[in-house]
Amino acid sequence: MKELDVRGLSCPEPVLILQDALKENKEETYKVLASEAHVVKNITHYANSQGKKVSVKEVDLDYEITVE
Repeated sequence: MKELDVRGLSCPEPVLILQDALKENKEETYKVLASEAHVVKNITHYANSQGKKVSVKEVDLDYEITVE
């Protein structure tokens, strides 16, 4: 599982980072660390549009998004 830390970044940058990672290896599972709810929503929407399964877990004040 590869980790992508997009905490503190504004959209569309977090989605573009995930997009690049999926282009590099679409079969990999990614753990995306985010700090904003709207980033979680945008990443979830994008990942679902790519046929990926997404789960979200709140960890303290941040979010942990698993994309597989």
